[in-house]
Amino acid sequence: MIHHGDSLEVLKTFESNSIDALVTDPPYGLGNTSPANVAACLQAWISGRDYQANGSGFMGKEWDSWVPSPNLWKEVYRVLKPGGHGLVFSGSRTEDLMSISLRLAGFEVRDRLVWLYGSGFPKSHDISKAIDKKLGVKRAVIGKESNRGCMVNNNSMNDYKGEWDITEPAPDEAKKYSGFGTALKPAYEPIILVRKPLDGTVANNVLKHGVGGLNIDDCRVGTIGGTKKVNVLESKESKTVNAYGNGLNGGTVHLIKKGRWPANILLDESINDPLLKRYFYCAKASKAEREAGLISNNSIANVHPTVKPLDLMRYLCRLITPPNGTILEPFAGSGTTLCAAALEGFEPIGIEREAEYIEIIKARLKHWSGGKHDYTDKVEAKPLSGEQLSLF
Repeated sequence: MIHHGDSLEVLKTFESNSIDALVTDPPYGLGNTSPANVAACLQAWISGRDYQANGSGFMGKEWDSWVPSPNLWKEVYRVLKPGGHGLVFSGSRTEDLMSISLRLAGFEVRDRLVWLYGSGFPKSHDISKAIDKKLGVKRAVIGKESNRGCMVNNNSMNDYKGEWDITEPAPDEAKKYSGFGTALKPAYEPIILVRKPLDGTVANNVLKHGVGGLNIDDCRVGTIGGTKKVNVLESKESKTVNAYGNGLNGGTVHLIKKGRWPANILLDESINDPLLKRYFYCAKASKAEREAGLISNNSIANVHPTVKPLDLMRYLCRLITPPNGTILEPFAGSGTTLCAAALEGFEPIGIEREAEYIEIIKARLKHWSGGKHDYTDKVEAKPLSGEQLSLF
């Protein structure tokens, strides 16, 4: 199901304790997070008010000016079943605010998953160039540099082919800070694992509400290095097995080929180290994946700036959702979470405020669900020439 509207208002129409899991990629709030603004935000949140941030965030988007407030998460909390888990993406420099917002809504923060990738671009400011500009000094050209094109997120960057000047700082003040910048290369995104408090014990909660655990076996990594199962040979004599699983007095040990226990580290496939194969691998979304199912004549393109890869979202959906469960995404974006949920056999429920993404969501969801979730506008077929129209 796809809802077009403000998440807070749409969620108010949902039944309490009706959703199994939350998997969401909300706004990271990459606006002006100055100490003064953060202090004002926390004062507002603690008093139960929303904080109204000014300006914009990632790529100048107004909706990314601040992280969602506790009042929004309180509605998510209300509709989740007791013991229901949530996986919430956040920005590396605003994870603290996202976590506080979720805690103030009533959620328990259980863990933090980290998705590592190797294809991030640093958004750094060259300090020596800034000093030259401030002093009004023109930098000396000492050579040429060219770019023959490259691949970024599996997409060709050949449009960036070209040649440009290599310069060096002019005054001593700028030379002193040659090679200095203002930011590191982004290489990970945190994912906050939260849970609505249990109704009694875990066993009681699972039996009563059907949620409360993590689907470990269906999210194991690889087929080597799994847990050990001990089968003791039948005998009238008592048999013992030590803590390392080594059979004693005739016991035998068999390896369960289920793979390694899922970790809270997720890797991009470009990090190709054999020692890291114990972790889940997933590349960033390619253009072909982002736009599969969209009209190919360029009348529709996936213009969302932060599209997550399907394999990653499928893994996260599978980790916290019971079989045939419902998954809520209150910030649907271009619909990746909904597509992933459908591919895993779950029931997707998405909310998106921005009208420009609704048709993209519908087309992608129809494609990836094989037509099962088709919310595209239906066009009435015109009767053929000479065909009699129905009277009723």
